[in-house]
Amino acid sequence: MSSTDIILCIFSGLVFLALLLQGLALLAISRKVRELAADLGTLSTKLMKQVDALTLQAESLMAMMKSTTEKVHAVQQNVAAITSVVHNRVVEVDAFVNEATDVARMQMARFQDVIETTAGRIDETIGILQHAVITPILEAQAIVSAVRSGLDVLFRRRRFSSDRSHHDEEMFI
Repeated sequence: MSSTDIILCIFSGLVFLALLLQGLALLAISRKVRELAADLGTLSTKLMKQVDALTLQAESLMAMMKSTTEKVHAVQQNVAAITSVVHNRVVEVDAFVNEATDVARMQMARFQDVIETTAGRIDETIGILQHAVITPILEAQAIVSAVRSGLDVLFRRRRFSSDRSHHDEEMFI
């Protein structure tokens, strides 16, 4: 055997050993891949079940959200309609209150004019009454009083003596 044959045998042995180790490694990798595939299969089954359950819950949630959205939309439309009606009523009430206030102010001004006119007429009537009725009555009363005083003086002088006149003078002082 020559040295090349020996080197060739050693290299061939090394190649055989490397191929054997490589085959064993591939066999171990193959077993691990099968185990992983089995684990992935059970895991994917579990995952699919959970995804299906989640999908059902999501669908029921979406249905509930759709129903709620429709109800909220209906409520929103009702609120908008009510707001519009209330706004219109408030505008009408405001217009009515403004009109009533204007009418009340006008009526109060008229009432004030009537009171002022009536007070003026009452003052005029009192003046006329005083001038036409009371003044002549006071004048007549003064005349009657003067006549009575004159008669009293006339009749007192005859009845009473000067003693009475002295008493009248004291009262005057």
